[in-house]
Amino acid sequence: MIYYVPTIKSEREGFERIVALASDAHDLYNAHLELSFSRCGFFDANMASPLASVLARIAADRFNRVEVVDVPTPIEKILCKNRFLVSYGYRSIRDSNQTTLPYTRMQLSDEGLFAQYLKRYMNGKGIPRMSVAMGKHFRQSVFEVFQNAVIHSESKVGLFVCGQFYPIWQRLDLTIADAGIGIRTNVRRALGLKVNSVDAIQWALQEGNTTKRGGQPGGVGLKFLKDFIELNKGKIQITSRYGFYQYHDGSEMFSKLKNALKCRDCDYRPAK
Repeated sequence: MIYYVPTIKSEREGFERIVALASDAHDLYNAHLELSFSRCGFFDANMASPLASVLARIAADRFNRVEVVDVPTPIEKILCKNRFLVSYGYRSIRDSNQTTLPYTRMQLSDEGLFAQYLKRYMNGKGIPRMSVAMGKHFRQSVFEVFQNAVIHSESKVGLFVCGQFYPIWQRLDLTIADAGIGIRTNVRRALGLKVNSVDAIQWALQEGNTTKRGGQPGGVGLKFLKDFIELNKGKIQITSRYGFYQYHDGSEMFSKLKNALKCRDCDYRPAK
């Protein structure tokens, strides 16, 4: 099967296009997937994380072989600098400007590795100057997003992290992706109700709502991040199953995607 990667930007349509790949390749089994970038005009480097999560599921779940071909030189350069293409046989390119937060695949047990990743790569990447205490709080808030994926995703192929710093705009794009069961399944199990993906994200984002067990607090990091994002004119995006969420300029947007990454473990099973 040949799949032509379209232009992918860090926006709703970009996530739609990556999910479309998962949908088109869902029935591929013990086969060869040729991922061609020949029609891709632009690829936001941080979107390597969700693309990698989809490709990992395609390969691991159904024994397929993935090959990446026909990558335009500008895209190849940045995706070799952040090491995403290295996983597919391309040579690594030294990031002399240190603008990439390298593509890294982690297991659910690698929380310590992610903390080291943040400490090593986020410093000086467009993050406003903060006090030591505030900087620690910020990293802990980002870490909680990763920890939520560890606790809730049940991802069998791990977690995927990637980022890109744009010095001219002093902007850092950081994306964490998993290939797990999704927010919808977790909320359905917690509430015992068959809610849809958008409603599940809305519920999960409400202060005080959490599917964590044992009295663990939830949502503290996200609240801090939302305040930080608003103060610094940034953006938060969440995509899970058919749901998409964006927080930008003090306003929230919820919408439904056309396709979803299907998963054998994602169906709602009422508690007995």
